[in-house]
Amino acid sequence: MSSAPRQRLPGQFTRRDLLRLAGLSGLGLAAPSLLTGCGDDGAAGFLSPSYAATILDARVAIAQAMADSHTPSISVALCDGERIIWRETFGYVDQTKSVLPGLDTLFCIGSCSKVIAAIATMILVDRGLVELDAPLVEYVTDFRMASPDYRAITVRMLLSHASGFPGTDARNLFTFTPVLDYAAQVQQNLASQRLKHQPGEMAVYCNDGFTMIELLVAAITGQPYPRLVQDEILTPLGMSQSRFALASFPAGSYAPAFREDGTPWPQECTNGYATGGLYSTPSDMTRLARMLINGGEFEGVQILSPAAVAEMGRDQTTTLTLNPLPSFRWGLGWDGIAQPGLAAVGVTTWHKNGGTMLYGSDFFVAPEERLAVMITGTTTTYGSGTLAERILLNALAERGSIAQVPAPLPEVPQPEQAATDADLAAMVGFYAQYEALLRIEAQADRTLTIKRYNDGVWDEDAHDLKRREDGTFSSDAEPLAAYWTFVADGRRYLGVRNRRGLGHYLAAFPFGQGVEPADDLSPAWVARVGQRWLLVNESGQSVVLALGAPPGTILETVAGLPGFLLGFSGIVDPAGSDTQARMFLKIPVNFGRDLNDVVMETRDGEEWLRCGGFLFRPQASVPELALGDNMVPIGAEGLAEWRKLPGTGAKASIAGATAWKLYDADLKLLASGNGGGNGNRVVDPSGDYLLLYGAPMTAIRVAC
Repeated sequence: MSSAPRQRLPGQFTRRDLLRLAGLSGLGLAAPSLLTGCGDDGAAGFLSPSYAATILDARVAIAQAMADSHTPSISVALCDGERIIWRETFGYVDQTKSVLPGLDTLFCIGSCSKVIAAIATMILVDRGLVELDAPLVEYVTDFRMASPDYRAITVRMLLSHASGFPGTDARNLFTFTPVLDYAAQVQQNLASQRLKHQPGEMAVYCNDGFTMIELLVAAITGQPYPRLVQDEILTPLGMSQSRFALASFPAGSYAPAFREDGTPWPQECTNGYATGGLYSTPSDMTRLARMLINGGEFEGVQILSPAAVAEMGRDQTTTLTLNPLPSFRWGLGWDGIAQPGLAAVGVTTWHKNGGTMLYGSDFFVAPEERLAVMITGTTTTYGSGTLAERILLNALAERGSIAQVPAPLPEVPQPEQAATDADLAAMVGFYAQYEALLRIEAQADRTLTIKRYNDGVWDEDAHDLKRREDGTFSSDAEPLAAYWTFVADGRRYLGVRNRRGLGHYLAAFPFGQGVEPADDLSPAWVARVGQRWLLVNESGQSVVLALGAPPGTILETVAGLPGFLLGFSGIVDPAGSDTQARMFLKIPVNFGRDLNDVVMETRDGEEWLRCGGFLFRPQASVPELALGDNMVPIGAEGLAEWRKLPGTGAKASIAGATAWKLYDADLKLLASGNGGGNGNRVVDPSGDYLLLYGAPMTAIRVAC
């Protein structure tokens, strides 16, 4: 593995920034503190002896994970049948005053909310109002896409990641103030989008499918999705602490994430409610688990039919035409209906991971064992899934359901087999996925090296990969991480198999799709290479931009791979059009998620760039502010306005903006502010660019 430093192309806004930035900032952490409640009533002092060792082990593991990942706070609960065996919080929600999180402190559970969306849909199925295999357009009659086959998308496909949508409309998804019309925005954006694959052809993680469930619910019931969830799920289950961020929560009611300097971030709002927007507590989520374990019944109230619960937990991938290496067996709302770490010991477990920009969670339900665990915390990097797996395995072992927690697999290399020229040729080349471009090279000693393209530099991911008797390539240093290639549906794929969870099992995934050099770019695309475009339609309250993602994108070419472009949407193919570069990867499960076309459009004689829901203006034509008073108009669309600061070193004051951000020449965030109204906000002179937000058809005064 290489730790060679890499340089970002200045001002390049990438999908990695958007989907993974939460893991890049170290957060201050004081020594973890504990608050315990056990039993259904939370009374201190009750502890089931049969789970004492499990709880002790989990406490140590959680404290270590918090220290390793700089996670400020974590909350967890374990239930067995009708009883909450253990619930506990760790860390601080106010580090300066050493304030501990309470058992009712809210955490955003992210994509664990998808289980709620599936339950809401199945309630409508139980009532005969929705059919899973009916087309979405039968219910949301004004739904449209650019690909005519959108009419074949069914409700089931939305809930099982098989719709063919590009992935995630990330614009305005994570903000510090609520965006109440996000679902309508997603529908509007999809109207101009192509399908990534045929509906039902494969399953690849897709957030927008669940956001469309919000519109389905509204079309069928005439009420907003959050209202149906409250009335039909949260209230009957007594989930009194659970809610969507329709408004800001009172201070102290939720666990905040923290900046590097130890100050808390404002409350994060995940505006895709069905895909990731619920705030909850582990105690509340155990109530949901009890309902599922009991075949849809909770304390005498039938929320779902047993058939609906069973359908949610049924493998939805059996009819897919493209499903090589089927490690993930999607359910309805579930990431999988057989979590592999528990399946390795013969225990069926439904599982769902949830991550936002600031929170990470996992929800495991073992229906036959009547066990469930929910864990949530204020980073995405503390290993919530591994901790949940550990807790359930220890609980199963302690009560005698399994003989013991399985030991990690031994790291013993397989016997070598000399690689032939054909073996090497089958591996060498370029491979792409949603977040990376990879290159495999053969060395003189007939080993392989894998490199990853990062912002203009090829970093080494793996080296000294030797051919093994089973046809894979792996290194002696990491023998359980194996690579090989295979052909499916006429495309060459790179497979990866590695150790997961507690290390007692292996999982295999399609890791990348082979990409062959193509014809040279047209002159129109060549002229755009190296230019920078600046983002104009993300919220001024964006969590992504606050975390430091550069609000710009650059189109790149890669030496040795002519005919393709790299930009915000990863690799795209511009062949056949001077205005549209197309997504083309078809990789099931996860590494083919969140792809988009790059579309050039003309506005007022300039070329602007659109990628998915994001719109970028050319940097080259950004106006420069003059000394003295400047009036910056905000148009009818409410797009943000960029301005260059005059190179005088003089301070600037801003009046009339709803938000502003100050960047240097490389688009590094230097300062930001909110509000202002008619009052002035003084901007430090050290910056180069101002990004200004205001209400449509208003003007912002900037005095330099």
